[in-house]
Amino acid sequence: DASTMATSSSSWTAAAPSTSKRKQKPDLKRANKHCPQRLPTKKAVSTLRVAPGLSGGDPRPLGRDPRFDALSRGTFDETRFRQQYAHIFEMQREELKGIKTALAESRAAAKAMNKASISKKRRMKSKLLTPEAEEALKLEVNRKSSQLKTHEQALEKQKAKSTMRKKEVAQIAEGKKPFFKKQSEVRKEELVAKYESLKNSGRLDKFMAKKRQRTASKQRRHLPSARDAEWG
Repeated sequence: DASTMATSSSSWTAAAPSTSKRKQKPDLKRANKHCPQRLPTKKAVSTLRVAPGLSGGDPRPLGRDPRFDALSRGTFDETRFRQQYAHIFEMQREELKGIKTALAESRAAAKAMNKASISKKRRMKSKLLTPEAEEALKLEVNRKSSQLKTHEQALEKQKAKSTMRKKEVAQIAEGKKPFFKKQSEVRKEELVAKYESLKNSGRLDKFMAKKRQRTASKQRRHLPSARDAEWG
């Protein structure tokens, strides 16, 4: 009996390691019997890990978008922009002249169509524009004219600022202390330079007439109406 017990115990002890080496199934949990089983989220931390507070570098190459790259950022220099892209505004002036010429030719052809002969009407028909095309060209004229006007105003401001800067540099070279003007004085000098340029180009009278018209419309807006007078 003792021998049989020894052999049974030895066989039991020999078979014990085989049960410990078996792969244990993961403990799948679920909230209730109707929910799906979920694996546990507990994982061992790898030995090669990033220290807290540091950003881990991904060894894989990532795509680079230059629009949002730090190398592409910078301050906008309006003076430099208008100097480097001056040819674009010159092209816009040429395009504006061409559009105005096409509109004028279309109007002239439309007026002359009634009195012209059949052969002339055929030649003039090529210059006529459809109402939709004419309206689109008018909108393009207004858009380009507004852009060029803004560009010219910006150039005048830059010119006034450069003139002031040259005067200040000359005064400092003569031994005077640097003097920084107020923004109100800077605006006054810019306005004077604007009026001088309008006067030299012969557009001052037209500009002043439009300004008087705008001022009158603003004042008319504040006047009491007939209905307000009745209720007042």
